[in-house]
Amino acid sequence: MTPPGPTGRAADDGPGRGRFIVFEGPEGSGKSLQIERLSRRLSERGAAHVTTREPGGTAAAEAIREVILERPELRLDGTAELLLFSASRRMHVEEIIRPALERGDVVLCDRFELSTRVYQGCARGVPAETIRRVTSAATGGLLPDLYVVLDVPVEVGLERGEADGEPRDRIEREARAFMERVRAGYLELAARDERIETVDGVGTPDEVERKVGSLVAHRFPSRFG
Repeated sequence: MTPPGPTGRAADDGPGRGRFIVFEGPEGSGKSLQIERLSRRLSERGAAHVTTREPGGTAAAEAIREVILERPELRLDGTAELLLFSASRRMHVEEIIRPALERGDVVLCDRFELSTRVYQGCARGVPAETIRRVTSAATGGLLPDLYVVLDVPVEVGLERGEADGEPRDRIEREARAFMERVRAGYLELAARDERIETVDGVGTPDEVERKVGSLVAHRFPSRFG
């Protein structure tokens, strides 16, 4: 796991250049809350930005989201999930993400292709090369400037899920062994990709927010410093 201080290099953060920041992590890691808090910080600075999520963001993508997550009676293997997520991602990139980046906005996204590499690859066993080829076609090669992976032990994520009282979607209902493979996959990929920074997601929302704030200020000083 990445130590508390940010370790990656500061990015070229010149004016007018859009920034694409993705929040990732296992179930119950607190992604949505930290995106909301970072969005508030950008609003206070008067910085143009977009918040979005995967699967979702467009009408077609939201319809696909319902099929993937809200239909537990459907049997979908890892390859079927890969293709559905990628179809959603294609529309998301073309209609929401790429136009925002071309305007120079900051894009804060809840999950992107790293989730596919972890959930469908590490956890479900879809070959990495299959994922790479399908994802490249879906995104046109677009990658985030930074992945912020909020890391929490599986038991912490499960406890948070039970506490929030919300219905569990199809993937959230997976067995604990699946969730352990997901967490291990994030840590494994983070160890060899400088775009991925792990942040300890255990602690109060304020504590995690401070860690995230330190990380993005280091990477993008003109936007968050």
